[in-house]
Amino acid sequence: MASIYSAFANEGNMVKPYIEYEEGKQEIYVENAFSKEAAAEVQKDLIQNVEGPNATASDMKISGLTIAGKTGTAELKTSYEDTESGTLGWFDCFTVNRQEGDLLIIGMVENIQNNTDGGSHYIISKIRNIMQ
Repeated sequence: MASIYSAFANEGNMVKPYIEYEEGKQEIYVENAFSKEAAAEVQKDLIQNVEGPNATASDMKISGLTIAGKTGTAELKTSYEDTESGTLGWFDCFTVNRQEGDLLIIGMVENIQNNTDGGSHYIISKIRNIMQ
């Protein structure tokens, strides 16, 4: 997931994922996975998802930072009537032009079905603490 989102932050070029981070090491995994124009358009839309007037992730907005992000929820139901199976809450985001260097964070929490904040908004509160 992080590799795909890296393309929206890198003019369409997908960064190769690593299990262990090394400062300054960035290798392109898929060059031109998206055109520069398509990546810029998706990035613009992801920013609006945090900062726009109808933003679904407005609780991720942090003064002084531009954050592009997308909420998501996945139900693990075995049938329509299933009310016991878990729910996954997702939030994928990255900063744009952050002075100290950009961050990309993919967050997922399991069994969030009974959380009153909703799945993705629960994880947003955790990611927000990292970004500040």
